[in-house]
Amino acid sequence: MSAERNVIQIVRAEVMSDRPEFRAYSLGRHNFGDGIDPFIQLDHFYMRAPIFPPHPHAGFSAVTYMFEDSVGSFQNRDSLGDHALIHPGDLHWTQAGSGIIHEEVPSPPGSLCHGAQIFVNLAAKHKWSQPVALHLDSAQVPEYLISKGGKVRVVVGTAFGLTSPLQPLTPVTLLDVTLPPQGKIVHTLPSLHHAFVHVIEGSGEFGAERSHLGTLDVALLEPGSEIAIIQADECGLHYLLGAGAPLNEPIVSQGPFVMNTAEEIQRAAIAYQSGRMGCL
Repeated sequence: MSAERNVIQIVRAEVMSDRPEFRAYSLGRHNFGDGIDPFIQLDHFYMRAPIFPPHPHAGFSAVTYMFEDSVGSFQNRDSLGDHALIHPGDLHWTQAGSGIIHEEVPSPPGSLCHGAQIFVNLAAKHKWSQPVALHLDSAQVPEYLISKGGKVRVVVGTAFGLTSPLQPLTPVTLLDVTLPPQGKIVHTLPSLHHAFVHVIEGSGEFGAERSHLGTLDVALLEPGSEIAIIQADECGLHYLLGAGAPLNEPIVSQGPFVMNTAEEIQRAAIAYQSGRMGCL
């Protein structure tokens, strides 16, 4: 067992959309397979106009994190009656469970929103739980300060002796990390947790073999060690780190539903079509 995690796979986030009103870059299970379990997908976006009409989710959590440099906010509406504004630095965790309908649009209209939407799986025992919307204001996110302007925002989970107040059903770690030029950081993660890093801006060296990643690159970190070392290049580095214990359960997905069996997918589709997920 190595003393430090190495990078075992690097991909560049795929262009999902390149329109003026919606630029988005995506990665997920089609890139890494079960290597990112319990995560399913991550979309890194720039949005200034409504793109997606109200739509359902079931069987997982749809997580929206707005980066601090976002000009605009997101207005969230869902079939639970939630109307939260997701401001820069905020996190909104839609724990869909048995099913929810939601919509998120830029606010004020036309303002540029910069953020990430992350799909986190729910364990089989939670697939049919009651849906709930969890919200974390920017001021509630614990921050670990690094010299020369760097910092770690502990958005979800525990790191550097800090714990986020948000406690979802799927316990994961989500860190928003900014390193100054040549800045270096040592992450400590449970050795069996899956982990990935997504470079938002800048470049740096990751893992035991000092793999080089730049803007929009995504790397899977090898499990088996608790230590992951990252160092920024001369331009500095901004990245997301996600980690969590794998659920090791079968995944069947169809559109907005992620379940364990095809029968459960059909059950969710019937619930949506019959109106049992509510409406907006």
